[in-house]
Amino acid sequence: MSESSLRAEWSRLIVLSGVHFLVDMFGNMLPAILPVVRENFSLSLSVAAFIPASLALTANGVQMLTGHLRADEHRPFFLHLGLLLACVICVIAVAPRSGVGVAMIVVLGIVSGSGIAVTHPEGLRAVHTLSQIPAATSTAVFMTSGFLGFASGGVIAASLVSRFGLAGLYPLVLLPVVGMAAVASSRVTLAVEAESGSNGTPVAVSHRLPFWLILAIGVPAGVSTTAILQLIPTHLDTLGFALTFGGFSTAMFGWGGAVGPFAWAALALRRGNLPCSTFAFLLAAPFTFFYLLFIETRIAVALLFGAGFFSMSAYILTITLARYAQGLKLGQRMAAIVGGTWGIAYIVFMGLGALADHFGTGAVLKLTPFGYALSGLIGLWAMRKYPEMGQGIRSSLVEAAGSEHPPV
Repeated sequence: MSESSLRAEWSRLIVLSGVHFLVDMFGNMLPAILPVVRENFSLSLSVAAFIPASLALTANGVQMLTGHLRADEHRPFFLHLGLLLACVICVIAVAPRSGVGVAMIVVLGIVSGSGIAVTHPEGLRAVHTLSQIPAATSTAVFMTSGFLGFASGGVIAASLVSRFGLAGLYPLVLLPVVGMAAVASSRVTLAVEAESGSNGTPVAVSHRLPFWLILAIGVPAGVSTTAILQLIPTHLDTLGFALTFGGFSTAMFGWGGAVGPFAWAALALRRGNLPCSTFAFLLAAPFTFFYLLFIETRIAVALLFGAGFFSMSAYILTITLARYAQGLKLGQRMAAIVGGTWGIAYIVFMGLGALADHFGTGAVLKLTPFGYALSGLIGLWAMRKYPEMGQGIRSSLVEAAGSEHPPV
């Protein structure tokens, strides 16, 4: 391993992580400013919740439709296109204060969501070319930057809107230009998965889980995370907290998710991705429970940091598992573990929004610890059915990595 090539790979990983930060930042600005949107357009909670949900459903649904596209291409065209499209949500101030304006915001959300969608599978394929960086580490860096951007989007949007109104989001449309220039200058390429080994025979890699099982582990936790990120700002607003504190609270969740995966990735190299993911999900449940129990005190936000620390760490480890899972192509698996998980989560959340209208946001949020617990229990079942997943992790990942073509 040459020092220069390792440095080049880290440079590309930083660029890819920055792109992920930007698109996910755009993807989570609406929930933090939802109280302002509701006031400006006189919307009920269930109708208002449909606006960010439309963006999220598009972002995840389109991933499922586009994850297989350009499977044999090495150039990251969708990274550039995604950055351009993702930022259009920042121009919602131009929408008239009427039903037409609400429809316009939904359309902007769909366009923005499409940009977010096409970015993720190609970003993960680009990360997959970084063979000199351990898979758990590169995945953790890339995904945590997205969670950090996702969480920071709430703080940034709430701060700008509180001071300048919805027009305060306009300057953010300039950021994708920086990201596109960085992608071009760093010469990012995409991985292409081989169907057979170097001798022409099918590649057989041990210690692989069926992809459907990995998806089943991630979905319940995804529902809980979606409910937390979408409803916490609105719930805190009803409790009398400032708009900026709602954005800060979701940021704390995301910041916990940005710190935790590095510790868990190191542990997973010794203990295995599946056991670490399972126990991290189980630990997220009590942190979420106690945060909701003490939510009326500002200091409880530290518990929300802990919930993000464990839940996002666990989810990132499921992505690492999906990189080497049985079934589907690499791009399809990457699209499904991200788009499928969160797409299903947002479909469920739309129903939860209607429940929140009738029973209150607090009642719905109290269900979230059970989602994390369920993901952990499915993980425990998987550990029992596939006991080898806690052993030989290093060797299995090396063997799996050898089943892919290097970038050209």
